[in-house]
Amino acid sequence: MKIAVCDDEKEMRASLLEILNEYASKRNIIINATEFSCGSELLRSKIEFDIIFMDYQMDGLDGMETSRRYRTKENTDTTLIFVSAFPLVALDSFEVNTFRFLTKPIDKNKLFKALDDYLVASDDDKFIHLKSGDDYYKVNTDDIIYAEAERKHTIIRTTSDTIVVSKTLHEIEVLLPSDKFYRCQKSFVVNFRHISNHNNSEIFFDNGEKASISRRLTAEFKSAFRDYIMRYNMEML
Repeated sequence: MKIAVCDDEKEMRASLLEILNEYASKRNIIINATEFSCGSELLRSKIEFDIIFMDYQMDGLDGMETSRRYRTKENTDTTLIFVSAFPLVALDSFEVNTFRFLTKPIDKNKLFKALDDYLVASDDDKFIHLKSGDDYYKVNTDDIIYAEAERKHTIIRTTSDTIVVSKTLHEIEVLLPSDKFYRCQKSFVVNFRHISNHNNSEIFFDNGEKASISRRLTAEFKSAFRDYIMRYNMEML
């Protein structure tokens, strides 16, 4: 794994590297870690990292702005793990598609679990196979923003494509991990991972689109979304 550690505190970078080396030894894997003392250094790097450990609060470019700019680069598949001494900023980090949020000082066991979950999430179980006309697609479920019913077809919007399949929304829904996707109304299944914000009636996606929430499902949706954040993005408590 190619990992970046971006933090303006030298002691924090050293602590993270020590834990990463221990993880690599225990899991018998190779980790190539690169240190960056600021966001600007990271953005100038030509390395395509698998994971970036990003400090939330840094001098100059903070972690959020660094991540926003990094996401505009060609390689947007890099996994972001935020670290901060301030747990309340965890929800803000969700805006840039954060995989985990860890509080300082870093708990070794929680970091190990985050890396274990990353390795599990990177396997082939994350993919579904779809047919659209004469074309076949292997789609990473993390890249699906939403699925929308259109008569007897389903439109699947991903981070890079729009795929129309001759399957009902229900047939697509059962292929998706139920703890990461939610049917917010009759014709929409949404991916929690790509929700940047929501209110009582609408969901806003990180690609600028939005979907409405059924009034009778508002409370249930909020509860499911909160559970998702606690499970996948706030490994801190």
